[in-house]
Amino acid sequence: MASPVQHVRARTFGSSKAPRALVDPATASAESLRTLRLALQIRSDKRTGNSILFTSAEAGVGKSTVAANYSLIASMGQSVLLIDGDLHRPSLHRFFGVEQAPGLVDVLAAGSGTVHVARQVGPGTLRLLPAGSRIGRVGDVAASERMGELLREAASDFDQVVIDAPPVLASADAEGLASHAGVDVVLVVSPTSKRRLIMKALRRLELIEAHVAGIVVNRSGRVASYGGY
Repeated sequence: MASPVQHVRARTFGSSKAPRALVDPATASAESLRTLRLALQIRSDKRTGNSILFTSAEAGVGKSTVAANYSLIASMGQSVLLIDGDLHRPSLHRFFGVEQAPGLVDVLAAGSGTVHVARQVGPGTLRLLPAGSRIGRVGDVAASERMGELLREAASDFDQVVIDAPPVLASADAEGLASHAGVDVVLVVSPTSKRRLIMKALRRLELIEAHVAGIVVNRSGRVASYGGY
């Protein structure tokens, strides 16, 4: 199989001076995210799933920012559920100013209640399912059968499901989440990301036969480029 990175055809857009923050969907600064949404929609139309998982090779490249902003833009025309699947370092509740719990962990424990626990956030139809209560054995959650059931239920209740996952090289959680049916993976990198780490992360995803839809280059909280392979 050819090296995925060699097949990236990226287009540059956005501002390198843009602050790390949630974008206003009504402004021109959201155009790069609308382009990303269209690109992913075209690719997902050829598949049966409607779930997008954002991850990275390493921490600190802004994957959560990209996931949050992408979800905001996507929710302007369809119903979107954003799930904070990074149980090691949850952050999406802070982005939107809501409590961390109840959330994903609590829904999994209860066996139901996603729609009731998810919070309405943003100007569109976006609902956020935060990480939820802290637990000790985080590694048991991502690949669990119950997680698979939750994702299938969410995919039937919402037009699109977006998952913010931990970095691939930090734990096995991203691989566990990506292993569920109907999930497309987007790997977020920064302009300074090391190629060897990107390749290592992609190889780990290939081992579980994850469907990697593309690579996003994030610069200062904005999408700088996207490439599929």
